[in-house]
Amino acid sequence: MSKIFVQPLHVQREVHGLAIVVRAAGEVDQQTIAVLRTELQTALAMATPSFPVVVDLTGVRFFGSAGLNQLLVHHRRAAAEKIPLRIVAAHRAVLRAIEMTGLDQVLELHANVEQALSLDRYARTAS
Repeated sequence: MSKIFVQPLHVQREVHGLAIVVRAAGEVDQQTIAVLRTELQTALAMATPSFPVVVDLTGVRFFGSAGLNQLLVHHRRAAAEKIPLRIVAAHRAVLRAIEMTGLDQVLELHANVEQALSLDRYARTAS
């Protein structure tokens, strides 16, 4: 009998001023997506309109269709609430999946969290 090893997904939420950062590390797939979905829902519920929710995927090594779907779902929810949803992706596994599906034309992508949180990006819309 073979054992199936599921790579865990670790997700944490941080507050930076009025912005919220959701950091994920591990593998995002059908087995692990519930953890990310819950944190994204909570972050959007906590968010202040016009201040961003940043999804940091720099620690993600695999990003499957379940992750892509959740990014799109939460992008739409955030847009309806006037909350910028910013995605930080540097790892090729994540970027390739986003680019191959054309979501790079829909989502707001950033190279690092600092760039996504930069005050000049959202201070203008909050004024």
